[in-house]
Amino acid sequence: MNNTPNQKDDNLFLPNFCDVNTVFFGIIVTELLVFVLVLAPLGQKSLDWYEVKTNLLTDLAMTSLFVQWITLFSMALLCGMHRWLTQLDNNIMAGFISYLIILLVTYVVSELAWQVAFFSLETTSSGMATPHLMLFTNSVISTLISVLILGYLYQRHLIKKSVAVLSYLIILTITLIVSEWPTALQMMPSDQAMPHQLFLWRNMGMSAIISAVALRYFYIQYQWKKEVELNANAHAQALQARIRPHFLFNSMNTIASLIRFKPKLAEEVVEDFADLFRASLSDVKTAVTFQEEVTWCQQYLGIEALRLGERLQVVWEIDSIPEDALFPPLCLQPLLENAIYHGIQPLPEGGTIAIIGGFDNDSIQLDIENPFAETQSKHQGNRIAQDNIHQRLRLFYGKKAKLNVLQTAESYHVNLSFPYILKT
Repeated sequence: MNNTPNQKDDNLFLPNFCDVNTVFFGIIVTELLVFVLVLAPLGQKSLDWYEVKTNLLTDLAMTSLFVQWITLFSMALLCGMHRWLTQLDNNIMAGFISYLIILLVTYVVSELAWQVAFFSLETTSSGMATPHLMLFTNSVISTLISVLILGYLYQRHLIKKSVAVLSYLIILTITLIVSEWPTALQMMPSDQAMPHQLFLWRNMGMSAIISAVALRYFYIQYQWKKEVELNANAHAQALQARIRPHFLFNSMNTIASLIRFKPKLAEEVVEDFADLFRASLSDVKTAVTFQEEVTWCQQYLGIEALRLGERLQVVWEIDSIPEDALFPPLCLQPLLENAIYHGIQPLPEGGTIAIIGGFDNDSIQLDIENPFAETQSKHQGNRIAQDNIHQRLRLFYGKKAKLNVLQTAESYHVNLSFPYILKT
């Protein structure tokens, strides 16, 4: 048996920045921010249309280039550190480290952008660009080396995790101070020192605010997702653990009636009944193969057939569905249970339940059809089970899973659609 495909192997609140969709979403959000940054100053100036057309595209292109580099480098580092952040097993610490990484990337890109933009000017006027750039480069290199050393010591269990993180933060702080000491001591000309500091701390301030909001959003989304997952699991556990009391009593009565005259058949019914209860107690997060689910359903229908006799007819047309496809346990059986109790049992002549499957190499379709019998409990009983099963399918397969219901004057159809996932 396997874990569900959507079940994470970690409890990290950060999204997977190695995922293409996440990277694309980050780029789009960043570009929207760029539009705000470029358009906002227009309201503070009295500009004619010619000046706007001349400067707007240039400002948009340069700001996009600068901000997107910060976004892409930050996501690349968080992607590379995902497993390590997961091993921290502490969302607060992981969020704090991620926050510092984003600020560090902002600082590095800002310094590089300043040096690229004003390198020739600073070299010509003061000759201080080279010393400043050398100090900055050495500081970055020393930070990276310290990270490697601390990571090695931690992996060798020579220092604790908290000591490694605290040491890294101290080294990072010292690096930021040392790289800026020429400006702080006014080694740069005053006409260049102030714009440099303003450019640097303006970028750091905006990055601090925006990244804090983004990380907070990720954490709230993570909490909401965990709450939804817990609720879905609670519904799933209730659905799995619930075998209708009348089914329990009817099954026991059936077994009792068989013991005297057909002891061998009674023994088989007891074994099937035990398998159903064992399945109802299994972990809802553990996947089974489609063939295992079908086996449980056939055992359940076999027990009901002993009670209903010829009134219950079942047609299986599922040969096209791969037997090794992953499936959440006991999702099909409650639908068959509803088909019997709300479709077959109320009709004196009974009826036929048809389970028809289709497979197109990518997704699986299942259609459960039974006769329609209007009863007072039909809508409520069917709807509760269907809603719970729909939640379980969405939790297991994601948004690709669907459950649709079609009711006609003579029949009731439940259609399941979900992706084909192999057992690994």
